[in-house]
Amino acid sequence: MVRNFLLIARLTASFTHHRSTPIQLGSLLQHKHNASIFFFNSFTSGISSDSESDDENHHKGDTFTVSYLINSWGLSPRRAREISNRINLKNPDGPNAVIDLLNNYGFEKTHLAKLVERKPSVLLADAENTLLPKLKFFRSIGISNTDMPKILIASHNMLFRSLNKCLIPRYEILKSVLRDKGEVVRALKNAPFSFTYGDMMKRLVPNIRVLRESGVPQGSISYLLMHSRTLAYRDHSKFVEAVNTAKEFGFNPLRRTFVVGVEVLAIKRWESRFEVYERCGWNREIALRAVRKFPSVVKLSEEVFIKKMSFLVKDMGWPSEDIAEYPQVVTYNLEKRIIPRFSVIKMLKSKGLLKNNLHFSGIICITEAKFLKKFVISFQKDLPFLPDFYNSLANQQNVL
Repeated sequence: MVRNFLLIARLTASFTHHRSTPIQLGSLLQHKHNASIFFFNSFTSGISSDSESDDENHHKGDTFTVSYLINSWGLSPRRAREISNRINLKNPDGPNAVIDLLNNYGFEKTHLAKLVERKPSVLLADAENTLLPKLKFFRSIGISNTDMPKILIASHNMLFRSLNKCLIPRYEILKSVLRDKGEVVRALKNAPFSFTYGDMMKRLVPNIRVLRESGVPQGSISYLLMHSRTLAYRDHSKFVEAVNTAKEFGFNPLRRTFVVGVEVLAIKRWESRFEVYERCGWNREIALRAVRKFPSVVKLSEEVFIKKMSFLVKDMGWPSEDIAEYPQVVTYNLEKRIIPRFSVIKMLKSKGLLKNNLHFSGIICITEAKFLKKFVISFQKDLPFLPDFYNSLANQQNVL
């Protein structure tokens, strides 16, 4: 009979596409009359891979903490065991209260798993007195149940900071430099970690003051806080340096590109970019003009920039100086946008369906809907295969 049990156990472990629980041989031998029940349960209940199965079979049994983390919080067995070394749950009452509360604020099982992986002590929190006041506050300022999990997983310690001494004062400061509650929520969603830990009095407030003294309009300041995660919270002296450099480069403080330029110049890698630009046909004057028009071009890595410029100049025959007039072209995805669109244009030209005077900006910079309507759907009668041709290129990986 023992041999039969061992055979069943081996067969069960071999079905790696099913899930099974770790079984103790000693327990197996002690309860021979439960063989059929053992086989059914082990065959249907759960692990995800051979390596995890082997790992689990070396454990003599799951503690309550491990079982609870798997069943109630959706953690993998391995991660549950790791976390059980950091916390020890005696009963489910407290953690269940946390689950019930978080469920009411948009947390699903996947969210719960991520939260407890990053902050296991949330299981030990007082749901009513520690967590609920913060959740109520966040909802009161306009954070939806959709955004609540994203924000609190990204900056989980927010749930444990003092509401009156930290969160509310920080919210009031952020509100003072923005136009309304909606902008505050967007800024908080964009940079929850900075909201929790950024030095608002020594960095954020004086940095915003510098922008205002430089003539930067409120719209650009709001844009900065809602789109840049860290710039507004950078060291004040370095921030001032970036602002001054942006002015020297000729960025106009009245335009939104000024704050984007400050963000780029604060990275401290822009100077080395000029050597790369020169190799691709942009002298310093041309490069500065391109950066002023579209500062985010500096964020491209050397490899990506050269690859895109090489395609546009060598393969498509566009002068590098012309590309500098529309530098945003270089920031579009090469495989999913640039190559598929130019391939369609080449196809249309080869069939005599297009004139030769199309400017590349009118091909690459327009929206997907406009491109499809103008260059794909409009020629579908002449080339019925064109939509499939374009879609196959746009959806293909590594087309070069």
